[in-house]
Amino acid sequence: TLGPVATLLGLAFKAYDPEHLLGEEEDLGISLALIPTETPGVEIGRRHLPLGAAFMNGPNSGKDVFVPLSYLIGGQPMLGKGWMMLMNCLSVGRSISLPAVGTGAAKYTSLVTGQYAKVREQFNVPLSAFEGIQEALARIGGNAWLMDSARMLTANAVDLGEKPSVLSAILKYHLTERGRECIGHAMDVHGGKGIIMGPNNYLGRNWQGAPIFITVEGANILSRNLMIFGQGAIRCHPFVLKEMALAGREDTQQALVEFDTLLLKHIGFAVSNAASTLILNLGFGHFERAPGNALSQGYFRALNRQAAAFAMLADLSMMLLGGELKRRERLSARLGDVLSHMYLASAALKRYHDLGSPDHMSPL
Repeated sequence: TLGPVATLLGLAFKAYDPEHLLGEEEDLGISLALIPTETPGVEIGRRHLPLGAAFMNGPNSGKDVFVPLSYLIGGQPMLGKGWMMLMNCLSVGRSISLPAVGTGAAKYTSLVTGQYAKVREQFNVPLSAFEGIQEALARIGGNAWLMDSARMLTANAVDLGEKPSVLSAILKYHLTERGRECIGHAMDVHGGKGIIMGPNNYLGRNWQGAPIFITVEGANILSRNLMIFGQGAIRCHPFVLKEMALAGREDTQQALVEFDTLLLKHIGFAVSNAASTLILNLGFGHFERAPGNALSQGYFRALNRQAAAFAMLADLSMMLLGGELKRRERLSARLGDVLSHMYLASAALKRYHDLGSPDHMSPL
């Protein structure tokens, strides 16, 4: 991205030291460097054409480029630690850029489609009066609200210094997919106006370029099937990540003692989740306290009930399948969908509550 016009080139590469100038190791691992593009041997300027979209993207290359150690990010001490840097940047970048693109698409289509439906008439009746059109407009508006709520909540986490790898995967997948869905609904409402390219077509290029943000920063199929629940089940669980760390500790005796204590807590956690799921699904959750007004309280209680059921299902899945869970992609994807939609719903409810539960936003 921005390769054809870049002044500074970010390069990830595998470093080797065959002459052992820096030490005994020959394979130094993945490293990162920042290279000025005016450095001799660097070639930039060629451009790709990503579905006709007007953004700078193209291949960069170099031949016999001399890269001093001072160009390494972090200098020589960070040589070989590039993978860690890439993962940290990926979690932050996916939390900001692509969710903003998807949300922008939803907001844009909400604006132009709502206005078009007001002024465009069919049989001397505005399009907005047809219930089928109202359904499409409602989906666009609801998605725009939900996406913007999740985008702001996650951006706030990044602003606080967090590295939300699981949340970034959730947002990357769901906000780009919902952005594409909004563009599709907008095209349905616009009909023939949307498919004839020209200076007055303000939707065609959006439709044409929608697969771009589905593809970049990790394909959406991969994000849904492997990353969201695959990472979330471990990172978000109060005990599993600690248990895995203890399993790899060299001091086996002390690790075994700590593991036994942690395992008992894990079993208690699973039993409490099963009990909570049973109690809440019998209807007793209706009597628990919840924030907000009468409208949002029902949604908060429903979300709490679903969270308890999901925690029980996640524990059962990991217990019964173990490492096989990674290869059961359809199951992992469905559990990831549950986790994702609970987060999106939480973000929407939090925003509505933080705004003081205004009446005019109740339909959203």
